[in-house]
Amino acid sequence: MKKSISILLGILLIGTGIWGYKQYEENKHKNIILENQFHRMFYDMVVDVENIQVNLSKVMVTGTPKQNVLLFSRITHLCYDAQEKLSQLPISHKNVSRTEKFLSQVGDLSESLARKNLEGKPLNQKEKETLEQLHNYSNYLSKEYIILQENMAKKGIYIGELREKANEELKETNENMLNTSFLNIEEKMKDYPELIYDGPFSEQVRNRRVNGTGRRIEKNEAIVIAKKFLKENTDYEVDFISETDEGAIPVYVIQLKSKEKNMTMAITKENGQVLWMLDPRKINEGIVSEEKGTKIAESFLQEKGYENMVPTYSLKYDGQMLINFAYMQDDVVIYTDLIKVKVGLDEGKIVGFDMEGYWLNHHKRNIPTPKISIKEAREKVSTYADVSKPRLVIIPTEGGEEALCYEFKAKYKEDTFLIYIHAQTGEEEKILEVIIKDEGVLVL
Repeated sequence: MKKSISILLGILLIGTGIWGYKQYEENKHKNIILENQFHRMFYDMVVDVENIQVNLSKVMVTGTPKQNVLLFSRITHLCYDAQEKLSQLPISHKNVSRTEKFLSQVGDLSESLARKNLEGKPLNQKEKETLEQLHNYSNYLSKEYIILQENMAKKGIYIGELREKANEELKETNENMLNTSFLNIEEKMKDYPELIYDGPFSEQVRNRRVNGTGRRIEKNEAIVIAKKFLKENTDYEVDFISETDEGAIPVYVIQLKSKEKNMTMAITKENGQVLWMLDPRKINEGIVSEEKGTKIAESFLQEKGYENMVPTYSLKYDGQMLINFAYMQDDVVIYTDLIKVKVGLDEGKIVGFDMEGYWLNHHKRNIPTPKISIKEAREKVSTYADVSKPRLVIIPTEGGEEALCYEFKAKYKEDTFLIYIHAQTGEEEKILEVIIKDEGVLVL
């Protein structure tokens, strides 16, 4: 009997050992995958910052507005991409806040200057001096990140270890080294020039607050809202990355992790709405058509309760498609009420969502009756252009107001433009060029 018990205990011990080893191997494999993901994000961010510096240097030597438009558009994309990757790293975000702001504002400034070039307005001396300063800071940022990357490799520091609790001493050592490095970089970045420029993305517009009267939600409610937004029966591990009461929209930033996904979301503290969502997964080669990608985005918005949203323009890159949607009221397209949706064209799933423009601007409008007719507005457009039937739209003005305009699509030789004639005054409010590329349609 005793012998049988001993044999049974031996079998159980062996089984427990095998099970424990398998668990160890599985956890080790998961940690390797997670570390590879963090490493890829950090490496891609460093490459983005390097390319921002390179493209800013090209702007300093080019003399053609057309080339400037392409360069500024490229810088805008690189800045937003670098900012997105930086936000996903498991580091204290208070230690990189200036860098995040720098990337955001350089991206927004580049977008604004691209528009200015297309409107025929050359860069003035002050703007050139600002760009030179920004180039110097981006050069510094690029070099410091490369040095940090090399030091991490030499000292065997893994970013993923910052999330591990098994070895607190190692975690604290690595965290101190990385945070000290980022803080040193931040100290230098505090002196970059404050960016003041026209357009809906100016610092003044970003700093305005929404004076709402909605109910303020708590952290635990934000978790429920985030999970409900995903509409999945997945057991997510939840991390609170940060919360802020500063800026236009106070939010909770939450990370939801599972075996299959790693989602980051910002939930507004007022009324508990998902302000933005990011899925940082690797996007493979796209197999879904742009038409289907747009329909997927439209269905997603309808499912989330955003009605009367119409696609305005899109951009396809790296296996994904970014579509901008504007709100439509009484057959008038309202460009200020903007929602951005990003679709992964490899799987046909939503990988990004941003409704900041919609949240800041959306309201029921009393749209006035146009004082000038379509015929009168058409007379304001050059007779050399082939013009299609216009539509009424509301666009933002450089003073931060809104204007009801007739939008004409005009073709001249090989180029296409959008011309906006004020529906009350008959003045030409704005002219934008439609750039049609393999990647999609970009309106600047």
